Amino acid sequence: MDGKADSLVYLINAEQLGIGEVAPGKNLMNNFIYALTQHSTVPDAILLLNTGVRLATVGSDALGNLKKLSERGCQILSCGMCLNYYEAADRLCVGRVSNMIEITGIIAAAARTVTL
Repeated sequence: MDGKADSLVYLINAEQLGIGEVAPGKNLMNNFIYALTQHSTVPDAILLLNTGVRLATVGSDALGNLKKLSERGCQILSCGMCLNYYEAADRLCVGRVSNMIEITGIIAAAARTVTL
């Protein structure tokens, strides 16, 4: 990322949004990602950590919308250590594998980072 003045990054660290029951939390996260596709501009990057990496893997309900965001220029980066921990590296379907050095660099360069 080039550190532009209006850059926006989402750091997603779970496959569900909010604290509480898993099923509605997953639905909320999927709806959030869908909502991002409905705006005229997309985030510069979505960084997926911990169970958030599952959003970009086979079987995820968010996969189609993450692909739409990627096609519109949003970087989708999944933590490689997390993918390995959850044995999901071979199931990544959108974006690419990243590491903490790159992820922290993207966060440092972003004008705004929103953590979910």
